[in-house]
Amino acid sequence: MWFLNFKKKGRKYTSTYKFSPEIQDFFDALRECHMNNHSEYFAKLKKLAGTYHEEPVFWLFAGDVLRDKNPEKALELHRDVLFRPATTGVFRAMVLEHIARDYIVLKQNKKALSVLKDAVKCADYAPAAILLSEVYEAEGDYEAGFEEIKKYISITDPKNETALHRYCARAVNHFFRTREEDKNSALKWLSLFSKKCADDKQELIADYLAALISANTKKSSGFLNKIIDLGETYEILGRSFLLGFKNGSEINYSVDGNYKELFHVLFNKNLKYEEKTSNVGAEALIAGKLTLRNSVTGDSDLLDAVIPDSSLFVCSECGRHLTGILPACPGCQKITGRKFKINPEG
Repeated sequence: MWFLNFKKKGRKYTSTYKFSPEIQDFFDALRECHMNNHSEYFAKLKKLAGTYHEEPVFWLFAGDVLRDKNPEKALELHRDVLFRPATTGVFRAMVLEHIARDYIVLKQNKKALSVLKDAVKCADYAPAAILLSEVYEAEGDYEAGFEEIKKYISITDPKNETALHRYCARAVNHFFRTREEDKNSALKWLSLFSKKCADDKQELIADYLAALISANTKKSSGFLNKIIDLGETYEILGRSFLLGFKNGSEINYSVDGNYKELFHVLFNKNLKYEEKTSNVGAEALIAGKLTLRNSVTGDSDLLDAVIPDSSLFVCSECGRHLTGILPACPGCQKITGRKFKINPEG
């Protein structure tokens, strides 16, 4: 067995193999990394970097170890590698990506963007492209991030658009929150998501949301009827979105459904508690109590209430617990149905 090749000495593991001195240094560094002994790992990397001057990659790893506790020092180490004459091509792009991560930890995203732009110009280096997309996204520039995601896919696997699909899902969630201020962007990203998802059910939900954002009552009612035909998990999702829009309850009550009272309880923040306890089923009442237990008084929406030990809904695709209503599940990044789940003792 593989573990017979190691023995414990004190609090450390050593190999029963007899390595040559230079290979032993590699082994020791990897062992300390595996055992999460960062100070020893860093010390051994410095030794390796001093021994193998022609291999600056050890300084890159040393900087990565330092980044959490001392990002300024990590940046110093990485910049030292950057200005070496041999740092060109793909390796230069790699070093710039490490420097960008230092800047991100230092909360200097503009500098991170600058060095990452240089990195993708140096070479087709996928980690730099995906990181550049993430920084653009963090800065709210979804258009530029989308272009970098496309570059990343072209470098890695042009036939696999999973990363693009997941990016569109995150953009949908972002612009769904700001749909009243930026309706056109919300509609644009819903359209892109619908084209990239390759799933009829998700496409239907995306089109339904677009109709709601456009305030097209006729289309949204038609889409809702189709969603109800898909089954109760999609009906839950459809109605919950519906009640999040102005005048949504009128459309809701014009279509018969099993969850009319439930969503009236959960998502109508203007109801008083006494009104919530009348004319509702047992499931709706329990759900209301779970929500009210963690709601904050004032203008806070019930959908934003945090339920720490149980969830009212789980994603029907991946099973992730959901405490709010957003188009795409944060776990699997799919617009799917969600199952209603009650834990009365939670």
